Amino acid sequence: MIFLLDTLKDKLKNSPLFKDSFWALFGNIANKGLALLAGILIARLLGVETYGEYGMIRSTLLYIAVFSTFGLGFTVTKFAAQPENWTNLRTIIRAAVTISLLFSGIMALLVIVFAKPLAYYLEAPDIELTLRLTAVTIVFNSLVTVQTGILAGIKEFKKNAEVNVVSGIVTFVATVILTYYYSLNGAVIALMLSNILNYLLNRYIINRIIRDYPKGNTTVKETIIQQLRFSTPIAVQELAYSVSFWVGNLLLIKLSTYSELGLHAAASQWASAILFIPGVLQNVILSYLSQNTKEKETHDKLLKRLLLINFSTAFVPFLAIVILSPYIVMAYGANYEGLTLVLNISIAATVVRCLVQVYIQEYIAQGRTWELCFIRLGRDVLSVLIAYILIIRIGHSAAALYNLSFMVASVVCLIALYYRHKTVIK
Repeated sequence: MIFLLDTLKDKLKNSPLFKDSFWALFGNIANKGLALLAGILIARLLGVETYGEYGMIRSTLLYIAVFSTFGLGFTVTKFAAQPENWTNLRTIIRAAVTISLLFSGIMALLVIVFAKPLAYYLEAPDIELTLRLTAVTIVFNSLVTVQTGILAGIKEFKKNAEVNVVSGIVTFVATVILTYYYSLNGAVIALMLSNILNYLLNRYIINRIIRDYPKGNTTVKETIIQQLRFSTPIAVQELAYSVSFWVGNLLLIKLSTYSELGLHAAASQWASAILFIPGVLQNVILSYLSQNTKEKETHDKLLKRLLLINFSTAFVPFLAIVILSPYIVMAYGANYEGLTLVLNISIAATVVRCLVQVYIQEYIAQGRTWELCFIRLGRDVLSVLIAYILIIRIGHSAAALYNLSFMVASVVCLIALYYRHKTVIK
């Protein structure tokens, strides 16, 4: 037994995949942990109503980020990871940054122009100025997404982890101080400064790494066109998922009650916890799959290993939550009756989703982004359609039915991705 453990330990120590996964997780855990702690302090400093406004601003920012990044996080990882593109790495980076600035700049300008009607739409007219402050954050958030994709593509996960730790510490301190003195605007300014600092640190690291790379023989214009063609279906997928998520919440409100939406929101928090490790590993997975696309046997073994890793990292917390679900539900109080069923269905669907994520990275690595787009669009439409039919016909337990519909659609999506991939490989 000791011999087997020692052998396993040696294999992990010598595995580049394990080392890169470790650094990706370490950096994100440190950054997100400090962000969570800062969030608790912000909530105490702002009070429940103002913190609700802050939460609305952050969620709006996340939806806008879907448009402003235009799928470049994955695209630039795939391009930078492929050995045949290393001679054009400088051009790839310049093209990705140019596209990012273009789309994020447009979105930032729209936010500045329409800040007033957007504030009224959010039923918080006093946050007009605050929304305009987020325009800067939109641009730098987009640039940071691209930089993270670049560092993942060239496998500089340790450097990225170091940036996350430094950024997390500075953000925590700035958030507490600025929120204390300037309330909501201070919290938003701290969010903006966090993204700017992240961008500057990443830029310094990337510039040091690529200075020895050749200039390449492809023009920036050609690379921009190439990246836009590749990114468009990825951006469509991300937009479609956001829309389907929003429509799903709307179904719960219109066809049921806000209580059912509350049950869904509570269950989603635990689903997000299961998704944390697989989510962090997305760029690691894409980087390794993109590098081995031409070595069929090695690539196939890697894909199976990554599926096992994602399944394991999702299934273990899934079991823990299922076992502890009575105590978890108890902690929410008597008002959350029916949460147990919603919770268990939601986390089961998340395990399937973690396997789907691996195939998503595989399709991107293979350049089959439009094919992936249509399959994922099918999943999102099917999920909403099943949810609508079930909620209309059954009429109760809407949150459980909505999560069940997503699980069914995810299983169909996984089967479609698996068999289509198997057919193409043959």
